[in-house]
Parts: sequence; C-alpha cells; structure tokens
Amino acid sequence: MGWKDKIRMKDQVSKDQAPTTNQVSEAKMISQGWDKYAKEWNPEKFPIVPGSAVQYLGDEWTVEDVSAGGTTYGLPPDVIEHFDAYLTERLLNPWLPSDSEGLEIGPGGGRLTGLLVPRTKLLHLADPSPEMLSRLNRRFEGVTHLRYHHTNGVKLPELQSGSLDYVIAFDVFVHFEPRLLFGYLQQISNLLKPGGVGIIHYSNVMTPIGWQQFERDLESNMESRTWFAALGVMCPQLMEIFLESLQLEVVSTDIGIIPRDAIAVFRKSAQMGN
Repeated sequence: MGWKDKIRMKDQVSKDQAPTTNQVSEAKMISQGWDKYAKEWNPEKFPIVPGSAVQYLGDEWTVEDVSAGGTTYGLPPDVIEHFDAYLTERLLNPWLPSDSEGLEIGPGGGRLTGLLVPRTKLLHLADPSPEMLSRLNRRFEGVTHLRYHHTNGVKLPELQSGSLDYVIAFDVFVHFEPRLLFGYLQQISNLLKPGGVGIIHYSNVMTPIGWQQFERDLESNMESRTWFAALGVMCPQLMEIFLESLQLEVVSTDIGIIPRDAIAVFRKSAQMGN
C-alpha cells in the first residue's frame, strides 16, 4: 500500500469516527449539561455543610456536604467559611494584574466574577450556556465594564489578538479532557498580550482526592464521556508539556491551594509578538 492509499484510508477512518447527527461532541455535551443545570438550579436542593448558605449558583460547590460520598476541594472548614477571601489572598492578589482587561472563561453564576469586577477595567465573560449568561446579567445589573459573550463551548470570543492582560478560569477546565483543554490554551496564548497572565484551575488525578473522584466517575464514563460534570483526566506533568509546547512561560503548574485539583499560572513571553 502506497502512502497516498494510507492517507485515503486514514481520512476515511476519521470520517467514519466523526460524530453522527445522533452523537454529541464532548464540548457540546458539557455545555448543554451545564445549561440544563442552570435552568433547574434550586438553592434548596443541595446538601451543604451545616451553618452554610447557598445564595448564587456555584456557592454549592464550596459548601457541599460530601459526608455521604463524592469529593469537594479538600479544604478545611475555616477556609471554606472564608472562601472568597482565600481566593483573593492566595490566587488573585499574587498573580492577577490590576486595572487591566481580562477574560473569564465559564463564569457560571458569577462566584469568581464578583471578585474580578472591582479589580478589572474591562472584563469579558465567555460562557456557552445562555442560562448562565442570563443569571450573570441579573446578578451584575448596572455593572458597565462587563462584556458578555455567548460561545459554542470550543471557541473563545473573537477578541483582538494580543489584547488581554489576563485570562482566568476557575471550576471550568476541571471538567475538560486534555484535547479540549489544549485547544483552549492555544486560543488563550493568542489573546494574551506579551507579558499577559493565564490562570487555569484544572483536574489532577495525581492527588489522592483527584484519584478518588476519577474512580467514582470511571464506570459511568468507561465507553465514552457521558456525564457533563465528570472531572477530566489531567495532571501537572501534562499541563507543563502543553504550556511549553505553546512557548508560554510556566510560573507554576500547580500553586497548591486546591488539594483535589491544580491551578496553573503562566505568562506569555514578552518576546512573543501579538
């Protein structure tokens, strides 16, 4: 078989394996799942740690009671009680540029957005869920320096190349498998200014809690990814390869503030053009 025949065979296999009209891509499955979650969201239905409260969508993930099973961030109760202050002191203050233009990917109900608003000159919010964006609009009504972008779950907004001081995502990329995550990193690299900062919270199967969650998700997702909220299979070692392949400066593949997961911090080299 000649090389041309091999290419034709490979192309045919790719076509045969492409999603049919009855199949849904991973990105679309995740997007549709979270949109349905937002439409059906009810703060009264979540088992939460006694003494805690759920006001906005997303609060439940911080104060979730996992005594009956499942995993959460793995943080002690005193940190959970002051989670916003914890993120501000340990994540935003050290790494996020102030008076800047930024992009938050997957803001959901606005848990992190509320911390970004007072420190960002212009904040873009990109989400594939219309219901999530609707909730954000209501929560931040009257905030004039927000820009809302409805995406397809794969592509980021068509902002100007090299225009952003930072891109951040929290509790979003934890649900992505490596290929989808890398595709986003490629786009983030293009959007960052030289010297711009990326902050990405992602899953880590190398931690004890991350491995525990991997085992919990395994049976229902063995043949193919079927549950939109399953955690992706990632680790800091692979994240380092991704970032270095894109010539991004790796500050840390995990700054170590979320025991179950990992948070990568990286910069676009000042020598890289827009």
